[in-house]
Amino acid sequence: MSYEESAIYPVERKHKVLSFVDMALIWAGSAIAVNVWYSGSYLAPVGWIPGLLMIIAGSAVGSAIFAAAGVIGAEKGVPSMVSVRGSFGIRGSYLMSVLNYLTLIGWTAWMIYINASAADLICQMLFGATGFPYWIVIGGAACTLLALFKAEGWKWFTRVSVTLLVLIALAMNVAVFSGKGWEALASAPSGGMPQSIAFDLALIIPLSWAPLAADYMRFGKSVKGSFAGAFLGQGSVNAWFFATGLACALAFGLTDPTIYVTHVGGAAFGIFALLAIWLGTITTTFLDIYSANMSLVNIFPRVKEWQGSLVTGIAGTVIAFIPWMDAFVAFLYVIGAVFVPMFAVVIADYFVVSRRKYDVGALYEPKGKYWYWRGLSVPAIASWAAGTAFYFWIQSGFPEVGATMPSFAFAFLAYLILVFPKRAQKESGLRK
Repeated sequence: MSYEESAIYPVERKHKVLSFVDMALIWAGSAIAVNVWYSGSYLAPVGWIPGLLMIIAGSAVGSAIFAAAGVIGAEKGVPSMVSVRGSFGIRGSYLMSVLNYLTLIGWTAWMIYINASAADLICQMLFGATGFPYWIVIGGAACTLLALFKAEGWKWFTRVSVTLLVLIALAMNVAVFSGKGWEALASAPSGGMPQSIAFDLALIIPLSWAPLAADYMRFGKSVKGSFAGAFLGQGSVNAWFFATGLACALAFGLTDPTIYVTHVGGAAFGIFALLAIWLGTITTTFLDIYSANMSLVNIFPRVKEWQGSLVTGIAGTVIAFIPWMDAFVAFLYVIGAVFVPMFAVVIADYFVVSRRKYDVGALYEPKGKYWYWRGLSVPAIASWAAGTAFYFWIQSGFPEVGATMPSFAFAFLAYLILVFPKRAQKESGLRK
């Protein structure tokens, strides 16, 4: 089968239409979102300068891991959950697809919910009108519609929308740092949060995109351009919006960006802020919907792209009616526990064990090279499970230490320890 027949098959050269700039804009759009701004406000106890340093470091490390996960798609043309088959086995990728699908449904619902909350609050303050349920439906429909487009459509949408978003975000930053904003930042207390926790929070959002990276990087014109665009687009804008959220919390005592934008700049500014929130949510959430669809198609290859995206968009919109904004940070930690060790294994297998030499055809062959034991790679599953357990152990036993990078390193090394002796034995047998 070909890409035209099923979206899980490798993308042909003629469909690789995204340049370095296009890739950077797509991933910048994923980070220009209220959830990143909102997360930045959680770092207020660490202070301005320490917080800013941890934001830059966390964004850089998280984005590097995320972009590395997408290199498999850029080189082999396969979507994310197919790229997982090389390390976890074909049936192992089904398990990861289920987890990824459920997570992305959660992301979709949360983003639609926070978008509707923001839009409704701003409308109440500016116009005295309310209509939260309508905002959920309209936002969900808009995100789903964009997910139905393919790479060519995403390219033109992000060129326009992300450029506009950057201009609006710059205006917001001017408002944040004008007046007494700088004075408030300089005098803000620090030391109320371990810097390792601040690093962890700044790291986890870009890293949480790792299960989606290959879905879009496979459409890149070049591997280097795809990696650089993904790394710079996601990393720089994640740091920017995290820092903006931190600044708002320290300078004005406001952790909710939707409240802040209605108090600064008057009605005109509020309208521009609403536009930024709207576009930012759409440029983020359509990625969640499309990649959830790819997870579904990985298990059921005959499902059409539009069918999976439509089902996912509707499900996310329905779940968005459940108020769960307060659970967002806990949701991020669950994502970290599951997907950080998973992609530690994927990256270890592709770059170290397999030396970037996957047999693409075998990724689609039951009983073939990547079937392993009944479709599962026992070393990969064991390393992932151990890494997840290690994450929760650190989080519960050593809450002052960020769990993300330790669990990544643990799963990465565990996989190499389990796989390399077997590989060496196999190569020794071949030489005899």
